[in-house]
Amino acid sequence: MGRRREDRWSPPEHPESPRPDAFSLSEDARGGDPCHAVTPIPVWAWIQFPSFHVRVKAFARSWTVDAVLVEWAQFGHPAEAWVWRSAVKHRALREDDRRTRRVADDRW
Repeated sequence: MGRRREDRWSPPEHPESPRPDAFSLSEDARGGDPCHAVTPIPVWAWIQFPSFHVRVKAFARSWTVDAVLVEWAQFGHPAEAWVWRSAVKHRALREDDRRTRRVADDRW
């Protein structure tokens, strides 16, 4: 049976460093009363952090004329933020793609 090598590299142990929080629009910037989705809508969203921007796979949960409330997984935890509507684009889930292809194949 093999024995464990003591000189094997292992990642250093670091205490949990604070994770940056995404910027979220204020209530005044959002405008009007929000509409809430019965089923969250899959979207691509640009999220702004203090020192960078990132495009994430997210779900739109609510929206107004100017803004969308998106939810995504950040470092393994759920996160949410209100972003400008122009920072959000619809995306299709893989299951939706398969269903669309099947329908297209059936037409031929």
